[in-house]
Amino acid sequence: MHELVPETPLRHGHAISIDMAYSATLANSRKLITDAEHRRILDLFSRAGLSMDHAQFDEDILDKGTAAILKTRDGKLRAAVPNPIGSCTFLNDVDAKELNAALRRHKQIMKGYPRNGEGLEAFVDSSDTGYTDNNKPEVKALETAAAKAGSLNGNGAIHGGVIANGHANGHANGHANGHANGYANGHANGTNGTNGSKVANGNGSIDEVSNGTNGFTNGSRA
Repeated sequence: MHELVPETPLRHGHAISIDMAYSATLANSRKLITDAEHRRILDLFSRAGLSMDHAQFDEDILDKGTAAILKTRDGKLRAAVPNPIGSCTFLNDVDAKELNAALRRHKQIMKGYPRNGEGLEAFVDSSDTGYTDNNKPEVKALETAAAKAGSLNGNGAIHGGVIANGHANGHANGHANGHANGYANGHANGTNGTNGSKVANGNGSIDEVSNGTNGFTNGSRA
């Protein structure tokens, strides 16, 4: 219920931790755990920044939540409470009067904790949903990284999966997996030659390379 009550929902873990902290108070009220054990549980939750209470957790919400649980558990509450720490007991004989009394005591205890028992980073945000609080989509991670690198919307920026300026897995001016001036799997401008190998010259013909002469210019032999 706690996840759905606030305008901005609580994270699931924080909603659960409120229930657990309240259940510890209920168990302590029934003398199932000692005062020291009760404080040990609450102190641990507080140090971890977990929620133990929320302003909208009141008797009305408790009543609605209890009614919803009874519908899904064959009319039994089956409230899990520590008895002792490390074990639990399921309570079916707790009425609304006892539940509300435990809630009032729980809220009084929460006044002695930071933020009255409310947790840190308790509410759902864009990291959980991909949306900001005002329902505007978050910038995609790729675009964010590109923006930080100063390349967004510039040369080489990605727009809809297409690389700008006709570069496709290769080099400038549309050359794919090759080199400038028409070389295909050859050498460009100053690469060492190889005895007896052949290099395309850019005009569709083959030139013979001899004696390891250094360098080719636009497909012709040095």
